[in-house]
Amino acid sequence: MSIIKQFRNSLKLPNKQALFQLNRVSMRDTLVYLFSLYFLLFLPNVVMMIAHFDVSTSPFSFSQYLLQIILFYPFFMLFLVVTSISLVALVSWGVSIGLGRNLIYQQLWKMTGFALTIPLCVYQLLTLLSVPDGFVGVFASCIFFYTIIRMISHYPKKRTNRREKKL
Repeated sequence: MSIIKQFRNSLKLPNKQALFQLNRVSMRDTLVYLFSLYFLLFLPNVVMMIAHFDVSTSPFSFSQYLLQIILFYPFFMLFLVVTSISLVALVSWGVSIGLGRNLIYQQLWKMTGFALTIPLCVYQLLTLLSVPDGFVGVFASCIFFYTIIRMISHYPKKRTNRREKKL
């Protein structure tokens, strides 16, 4: 599935059909999508950092600063994607246990990555519009939790063992 189709389906979440189409996406394609999304969403922040560079207060020259950003920004994005989604997927795993759904971590990791599309876009848009960070963070978190709870709820509950019911 192409990155654009993944993006469109991510925007449709928590739609059941979009969810099941995204679950068929390979982990490699999921990672490429997430790296691309994070890279593009946080690119305005990097441009603003470069534009607001002040030579008088920095121990680095502008060329050194620019070189550091060009070298380290992609690696930082790789690290940020993997760690942030892994940590948020742990929260999703707790939600799935709380809702009594039988989902494995790998599945929740992909679901979490795709569920973060709308909250990240909203977060970045509101941040660029100079909305206070506290409000933006709470608002984006509410969107994410609503989406992930609805997505997890599409899956059937765990079956209970008949022996356990008799006891």
